[in-house]
Amino acid sequence: MKKQLLTLGILGMLMSFNGNLSAQESVAKRVTNEDGSTSLVVFKPNHKLSSAVAATIFKEVLNLSSDQEFRHLKTENDFTGKFTDEKYQLYYKNIKVEGGIYNLHYKAGNLVSMNGEIYGDNTTLTQPQISAAEAFEIAVNNVAAQKYMWEDAAYVANNDYKKPTGELVLIPVLQAGGKYSLMLAYKFDIYAQTPISRDYIYVDAISGRIAAKDPIMKHADRFHESPKKSPIAIEPYENVANSSFTNLERGNATLLPGTAATRYSGTQNIETTLSGTNYILHDTTRGNGVRTYNLKKSTILSNGVDFTDNDNNWTAAEFDNTNFDNAALDAHWGVEKTYDYFKNTFSRNSYDGNGTLLKSYVHYSSSYENAGWTGSEMIYGDGATKFKPLTAFDVTAHELGHGVCSSSAALLYQRESGALNEALSDIWGAAAEHTYAPNKQKWLIGEEIVKMAPQYLRSMSNPKSGLTPQPDTYRGTNWYPATVEEGCATPGSTNDNCGVHYNSGVINHWFYILSDGKTGTNDLGKNYSVTGITLEKAAKIAYRLETVYLGANSNFMNARNFGIQAATDLFGANSPEMIATQDAFYAVGLGAKYLAVPDTTPPTAPTNLNATNTTGSQTQLQWTAATDENDIEKYSIYKDGVLLTTVAGNKTTHIVTGLTKNTTYNFYVKAEDPYTNVSDASNTVAVTTLNVNTYCDATSNNTNDERIKRVQFGTIDNSSTGTAGYEDFTYLSTDVTKEQTYPITVTPHWTGTVYNEAYAVYIDWNNDGDFTDAGETAWTKSGSTTTPVTGNITIPAGATTGATRMRVIMRFSSIPTSSCGTINYGQVEDYTVNIMDKVLAVADKNSTKVAVYPNPVKDLISIQSNDNSEMTYVIFNAAGQVVSKGTSSNKKINAERLSVGSYIIELTGKNGEKTTTKFIKK
Repeated sequence: MKKQLLTLGILGMLMSFNGNLSAQESVAKRVTNEDGSTSLVVFKPNHKLSSAVAATIFKEVLNLSSDQEFRHLKTENDFTGKFTDEKYQLYYKNIKVEGGIYNLHYKAGNLVSMNGEIYGDNTTLTQPQISAAEAFEIAVNNVAAQKYMWEDAAYVANNDYKKPTGELVLIPVLQAGGKYSLMLAYKFDIYAQTPISRDYIYVDAISGRIAAKDPIMKHADRFHESPKKSPIAIEPYENVANSSFTNLERGNATLLPGTAATRYSGTQNIETTLSGTNYILHDTTRGNGVRTYNLKKSTILSNGVDFTDNDNNWTAAEFDNTNFDNAALDAHWGVEKTYDYFKNTFSRNSYDGNGTLLKSYVHYSSSYENAGWTGSEMIYGDGATKFKPLTAFDVTAHELGHGVCSSSAALLYQRESGALNEALSDIWGAAAEHTYAPNKQKWLIGEEIVKMAPQYLRSMSNPKSGLTPQPDTYRGTNWYPATVEEGCATPGSTNDNCGVHYNSGVINHWFYILSDGKTGTNDLGKNYSVTGITLEKAAKIAYRLETVYLGANSNFMNARNFGIQAATDLFGANSPEMIATQDAFYAVGLGAKYLAVPDTTPPTAPTNLNATNTTGSQTQLQWTAATDENDIEKYSIYKDGVLLTTVAGNKTTHIVTGLTKNTTYNFYVKAEDPYTNVSDASNTVAVTTLNVNTYCDATSNNTNDERIKRVQFGTIDNSSTGTAGYEDFTYLSTDVTKEQTYPITVTPHWTGTVYNEAYAVYIDWNNDGDFTDAGETAWTKSGSTTTPVTGNITIPAGATTGATRMRVIMRFSSIPTSSCGTINYGQVEDYTVNIMDKVLAVADKNSTKVAVYPNPVKDLISIQSNDNSEMTYVIFNAAGQVVSKGTSSNKKINAERLSVGSYIIELTGKNGEKTTTKFIKK
């Protein structure tokens, strides 16, 4: 750990302890993510820690490695004046980890809680193999726009955006089971002008492939159609009296209040500026201003001109025309009122808290069916067949809400984090409308702009009823696949970035229930009754949740845990507001409900714990589920009396990895309900790992785009649907005979684009624990899109008899050059090969040749030998334990009761000769 691990910025304070109480001992509650990382820590009220924080807190509580450090980003006081919140950025080997943010929360100088996202130091690839310039060309070619914003001198002159140079970062890549791997990448903010798009594009710094995209540009609806790729001519406008246009440049200006006949919100007061002899939609009273431009159907933002009026009375007679110019009055007034909402409610000055100018561009493109936040400004289309002009108040507040998110939680625009992003924008649309347009239908989004039934985009009170039906329960009806396991491997525009506009309905409904209250039964069959706390209080909880708790990869369960903590911060533990927050999450299928009388009854103990498929490094545990009146939250698995890991309450199996060969372990399992009541331990099972070689680690850091689908070799025929970079299938084996040739078939799986894939199969012929000896690269195949790929492997005459390791690697583009280490894109799988001599070993020339078949076997093992007499048998499991013995009947042995896995059978003939062989029970 570096001596200067943290820079504490403004506070500049150091950690101190009263007495000998450690940071670890001060923890009252710890909440973990699915991958085991610490998500939230709540400290004891009288923890005796100072009001400062230093390296000790992070080191003790988060168990940082020597290569990890947190660096201070900023310190802010919250809108209540009671809390101070500090934000820290994670670095690994001096490289920033995207989304690796941890927050420290103080009240009256005392550390109350800490939360955030931390990613393990699980990569050794920290030296780029391509330059930033090369990566930039790859990113630009991927976008393939006709023109980029950095090429527009007029836009660059009036905005902060510049041509990106690239930042070297580590990005967390979601794998199976909620786990993340880190990938070295260059990050570029690519803002394309024609057609318009803006994304953070991450280019793999090793292979040069596009590693990920995070859309900066957000849309009001999933119908985010790009405008035509060809340049769009500016269509002529009718000549409306008193409605000429001025250029962006203007002379001396005088601020004056005006009156506007908006398209959707009636007559409203607006702030304008007198420029020369005309008034323009430029408000300088709010932060650094609110300005609304007319694009006149252009897609070039620098072509925007001012709307003007000669008397500052923007009437319907002047602006309710065939060009829908009165829609600009809605955009201007709506942004002003949204600014007022955040400033007056939360003391937030503009979307970023810095008073940044708020720019709106109306009449974007021709027949553009959407509105969007570009990361710097807002654009509004005039609609066509689906929508009217998209400048209604809740839409403008929604878009500006995206700006608030980008400068606070910075939620990635994909999967559940992206759905949270969308939901929060809808929440701010409802909240601003409720405050400044109370006669509108605050729980409907877009009710004034939709032309099609049911005449609104989304309903927060009834998400299933919108233009695009949404879920109102987590993973309930209308849930869109959001994870790899659910069927959304790679986020993109064709799948709504794994459901960001669909699944937002769950959090929308949570906010509605929290505000207004509701009694009912959700899609999971759970009954709930929530007393509403008013929209005003609910909005305060949502704002604190978004701005100081949520992080880039936060999911719905994180939002639930953080939301309850935010309510506790603002209103107190067990307050009506905190109770309603928890129960509203329960109502939408997230977490447990609040109990007035605490549940102190533990679940029943899990039963029938057993272990199968044991190898030299892993074993599979299985058990019978525990029961509890309030469900099982999770199972805790203990190894030799020490907590090893936890699994979700709906799981009753777990593969334990990382074990040492030829070692005995004792495992037991405990169940825990949602209220932290823990059951007694299950029965204990002793597991002895096999005495096999230990092999080097090999994995892939990304299986999102391609992975192994199926491996066929000998009797191995494995459909490997897992998404981990490394899959251990060594419990699957096949017998092979020396000097015989066997076909190998590997089938790739692509989740979208079909890439060139290359392959290598390594077999440890001399069973010495590596794949580096002559001939142990058993088969390779150069990169291609062929599926499946096939080849042949001949078993060497000099191979060592017995079980050994086979490693299969599929790698993007080029043949693997090593059996060890981390590859970019692809997958690694290990199997067992049982090498046999050409003729079974015998005691003398009169001995009996014995074989068993079929292998794998489902129910009956048949014995083939020259001796017609019955044989005695003993069957051992992978741990060497006797699981069955007896005498064969009609040269058959019943294996029906054996569990799935690998076994060894020892057969003894009438002359006392023993034959030992391996078989698999399927």
